[in-house]
Amino acid sequence: MWHSRTGLARQMADAMEQGAHDAAEEMELPLVLVRRGAADASVEDVLTADGFLFCAPENLASISGAMLEFFHRTYYHAFQAEGTDSATYTETSRLLGRPYGVAIAAGSDGTSAAAQVTRICQGWRLRAVAEAVVRRNGLVQTKANIQAPKACSEDTRVACWELGGLVAATVLSS
Repeated sequence: MWHSRTGLARQMADAMEQGAHDAAEEMELPLVLVRRGAADASVEDVLTADGFLFCAPENLASISGAMLEFFHRTYYHAFQAEGTDSATYTETSRLLGRPYGVAIAAGSDGTSAAAQVTRICQGWRLRAVAEAVVRRNGLVQTKANIQAPKACSEDTRVACWELGGLVAATVLSS
């Protein structure tokens, strides 16, 4: 699942996807990768996935609104409830233990957005395969710089490619 405003997160998601495909090819195992923009991802996409790659920009110390809306729309559907009263009621994550990776495109920080996605994934009881990839563009945070199209650096592309490959390899070796 991904969202991008200025192109950097899209390029990061591209690299994650390529890394996943390359890992599957190297392992000589089939991989079905379903890539969805945050606005298009469904509850069914979440429930049927064996692993997750999340990529979005940080906006105002949070993940982008479109990515946050994706989580709001799908989060509670991942739980199965049992019992009818306070003594017997329990909820279990239907995603328990599935691997995930996070990449954040940021201007000057990115840690808040990474922490926000990580916390959501912890709530779903997903299993992180690595620390979040947070890439800061290093530009002075002016209106023009924030809204300008961004290009993915080679080191960012490689870090995202590795993260995608690690999630895919974890899924495929399960």
